[in-house]
Amino acid sequence: MKSAIKKYSILIGLILNFYSVSAQQWINPHFDTHRMDYRDLGYPEQNLIPADNSRITALMTHSNGFIYGATSGKSQSYFFFYNRFINKVRPLGKIGNEKGVYHCILEGSDEEIYIGTGLNMFAPLKFTSDFPVEVEGIEKQLWKDIKAPYESYPGGHIYKYDPKTGDVHRYTNEDASPLEDLGIPVANNTVYAMTFSPEKTKIYGLSYPDAIFFIFDLKTRTTKKYGDIMTQKVYGGPERNWRSVPRDLFCDPATGEVYTSGDNGFLLRFDPKTDKLELTWMRLPGEYWESMKSWDYPVIEQIIRDQTTGRVFASTHDGYLVELNFDQEKVIVLGKPRIMRRMRAMKMGIDNKIYMITGEIERFCKLHSYDISGQEGFRELGNFAVDRSPYYSKRSYQFDAMAIGPDGTVFCGESDRDGKLFFYIPGNDEFKGKLNPTNPVVDRQRKDTPALIQEAL
Repeated sequence: MKSAIKKYSILIGLILNFYSVSAQQWINPHFDTHRMDYRDLGYPEQNLIPADNSRITALMTHSNGFIYGATSGKSQSYFFFYNRFINKVRPLGKIGNEKGVYHCILEGSDEEIYIGTGLNMFAPLKFTSDFPVEVEGIEKQLWKDIKAPYESYPGGHIYKYDPKTGDVHRYTNEDASPLEDLGIPVANNTVYAMTFSPEKTKIYGLSYPDAIFFIFDLKTRTTKKYGDIMTQKVYGGPERNWRSVPRDLFCDPATGEVYTSGDNGFLLRFDPKTDKLELTWMRLPGEYWESMKSWDYPVIEQIIRDQTTGRVFASTHDGYLVELNFDQEKVIVLGKPRIMRRMRAMKMGIDNKIYMITGEIERFCKLHSYDISGQEGFRELGNFAVDRSPYYSKRSYQFDAMAIGPDGTVFCGESDRDGKLFFYIPGNDEFKGKLNPTNPVVDRQRKDTPALIQEAL
């Protein structure tokens, strides 16, 4: 009897799996598809970064024209760069004994690179199921669970790398990257966000999970800490196992003042003249749940500056794009490219457009653009899919880093297992109707689409 049930269960499973697979359709992005491709993080069977350690979580465009990046993983973080002269990604070795780098890569005044490290932000969090029933009991226990992995962790380091001497070597997966360890700025914390002072002698930073604002002096290698920038521990999501801490800092080159977000969605400003943090009256858009006893409010995801006009733009974890006017203390809401929350990555292109990756963790990411001239507004560029069959193909869902190449190419770092370095080459190739006409299910495809083969793929 048991044997018969097992056989029927296997048969039913195979049938359901067949219908599930047959119902799926390949989806292409909403532009000429030859404009998107990807590169492996090394050479297979030689120095390809292991799949479990290949989540790309930081990218940076260097003045030498190369794209540098770092991964987070199950057991090890790796450093790499994309060499535009040979069209390949070359690994640069292990980053100490670290498991993660989250967006923290900066170029110094002499072309050196600074890397802030920490734990893997995507590592599964172990939740406690048995805890006291009390007021805000869930929040209190969640904070204990978030803090638990950091209790035995010494803290994220700041490393220094010299590309002039480091890039000329070949590295295996067992080789360490030639980094100079500058120390741990905040004990028992990940380095979560970094930016330079105007003269690039100091690094302003934020830590996770304690949200400590710090200044690291590169000359003395000492850290000055200013404490938790938040009054409350907030868990605004969409990741329910992360504390809501702003993910970027911006230093105004004109004044030297540093901005991020603080309590209740207000922007927070550090004034180097007074050596103090203060809340401004600039408030980010978002859901504040005023009628409920809730401490949810938006936090900064990215802050970028258009080098040509000096305009400053920011994004939020709710997925809004805003323009910041520091002189008038104004926040201009430009809109939201997608219903789904979070802006995962954002950079200013060289074509007068902002490029953005949207989407929540465990959902799928999409690429968007926004024309800052006001002529086009938002444009959905679609999902990340590359089809070079029969040689290779891949449709990817998770991305957390972006960089713009010297020629305007948009590089996007896949933050899933077996991550790849994707790139999109912008062009004036908008389809009629905005979307790729082959993407709807067969029954809804326009019959007048040129060369359309009416069949399920």
